Amino acid sequence: MSEPLHRIADAAADITESDAVAALTALGLQKDRRQPTKKALRTPLPPPGDSSGVSSNVEWV
Repeated sequence: MSEPLHRIADAAADITESDAVAALTALGLQKDRRQPTKKALRTPLPPPGDSSGVSSNVEWV
């Protein structure tokens, strides 16, 4: 980490949460501005039952 970032991290470690919020708000952070969480895309599972299109070959060595 660069020296300026070390100084910022050290300064932020010594302040209260409300002071940190006030400082970030003064720098342009909007407290109520939150982006909605994105739902992770998932591959759907096949329906239960026998799937005749699936084959599996295992060779033990």
